[in-house]
Amino acid sequence: MSAAQREGDACVVCQKRWPRPRVRVGRFPNDMAALACADCAEALVPAPLATVVAFPSR
Repeated sequence: MSAAQREGDACVVCQKRWPRPRVRVGRFPNDMAALACADCAEALVPAPLATVVAFPSR
C-alpha cells in the first residue's frame, strides 16, 4: 500500500487521487481511516438483504 493510500490521499482499492476519497471503508492498526472513492466503496459495501414480501392470501 502506498503512502498516499495510508494517509487518505488516494483510494485504498484503485489508488485514484481525484476526486479525493471520502468514504470510510475500514481502519488501519494505527486508528487512521481507510478511505475509498465512491465507485470502489459501492463495490465494497455489502448489498442490503432483499425484502421478503408475502403473497396476498385469497
